[in-house]
Amino acid sequence: MRYVAVLANINGNFPALVKALGKIEELKEEGYNIEKYYILGNIVGLFPYPREVLDILDDMIKNSNVKVIRGEFDQIIAESDPHAEGCDYIDKLDIPDHVKKALQYTWEKLGHEGREFIRDLPIYLVDKIGKNEIFGVYGSPLNPFKGIVLPEQPTSYYEAIMRPVKDYELLFVASPKMPVNAMTRYGRIVCPGSIGFPPGKDHKATFALVDVDTLHVKFIEVDYDKRLIEDKIKQEGLPEQLTKTLYYGKI
Repeated sequence: MRYVAVLANINGNFPALVKALGKIEELKEEGYNIEKYYILGNIVGLFPYPREVLDILDDMIKNSNVKVIRGEFDQIIAESDPHAEGCDYIDKLDIPDHVKKALQYTWEKLGHEGREFIRDLPIYLVDKIGKNEIFGVYGSPLNPFKGIVLPEQPTSYYEAIMRPVKDYELLFVASPKMPVNAMTRYGRIVCPGSIGFPPGKDHKATFALVDVDTLHVKFIEVDYDKRLIEDKIKQEGLPEQLTKTLYYGKI
């Protein structure tokens, strides 16, 4: 059987990404034919490995069939002036101070080349899985960055979200950070969960495998060592609130 791997919400969490990609390689060795990767945004943002995440994604893009789109925090980086010498614009955003500091750190660590990488990413994903047309976005079809698709809602809720893209068989979103697999009369909505941004306590790096022929969805969870990220947060002098986010998932 052929599959695509769908990942989202890396958020600069390099150790979690490495574990997830390692699991995908194990699955390949077990016989899973994973022919394509989709990464639905928030590749950087909160945690202190933005350059490392971009390096690994850049290698994947060169060597594999990989499509990456922007998320909410990626968009903040992309909106910066390419000629600016600093990131003062982040101070003016209506977000918590510790998130501002994390984004300013990310802006600096990415450098000009890394920021250009983010700016070159599309906002929407349009592709084909087997015979099925798919649409992907970080938030929701009508609000690509601020939109959110809640888990465990009635079918009518998901039908309203799917209606604007009803010409597609599958809608990928990243905004809930929790796995969603909802079938509607228009098509299926899938959120793969979160690689690096915990939606709550006891988070594992979570991604989805989608069967190319049947569109059957399987969610995979992988443990990662949060102490590595905690130590890096302290080492880089970043706000303590980011450690609380790492363990409890609340910004």
